[in-house]
Amino acid sequence: MIRGGTSERSIRFALWNNEETGLNGSRAYVEQRQDIQGIESPVVRAAIRSHAGWGMIQHDMMLWDHGAPRADGTVSQDQRPEADVNIEFQANSDLVDESMQLAFVFKAAADAYNTDYPATVGPHMTNTDSTPFMNIVPVISLRENERGAHTGAGWNPTWHTPLDAWTNFDDEDFRLGLKTAQTTLSAMTQLAGITVQESVESGGE
Repeated sequence: MIRGGTSERSIRFALWNNEETGLNGSRAYVEQRQDIQGIESPVVRAAIRSHAGWGMIQHDMMLWDHGAPRADGTVSQDQRPEADVNIEFQANSDLVDESMQLAFVFKAAADAYNTDYPATVGPHMTNTDSTPFMNIVPVISLRENERGAHTGAGWNPTWHTPLDAWTNFDDEDFRLGLKTAQTTLSAMTQLAGITVQESVESGGE
């Protein structure tokens, strides 16, 4: 069990709403916060860490990787043997070089710490809540399939349908989601400079 820890940079978790109606939640965040991001309050703390560097990592659709649809449009109920974690940046963003570097940091973290699934890097991040951020900060999106080539081509029957319910996913699907989170947590531990203050064995109390 890990008890306590410190980091050199803060990490903020956000849950976006209204993606399907135009990325409204993430766009509102960017519009309202981009000029004050990294400025701490109260001001006395701001003098210490003003305008800290930041980036954005998006998780969007993390469970279903069952392969391409069959000729009749049906999709396998079993996870495909080639299931992987897709890490995408956007090739036409203003910060493409920085975003690509961030993507490969996550790829390296997956290679080192993701014990079940490989990770692949692609340049076509699109139609996700990371889009409003991509010309302001380095941005990547982690997902189960390539957003354009796979999800957009019908690889996931749960995408924007009533099938997107817990009961339609099995243990292997949840394992893919868990290992994607493992990839992100291991990468963020390095990027944020997190150190553990104390580690104790469980079961002693």
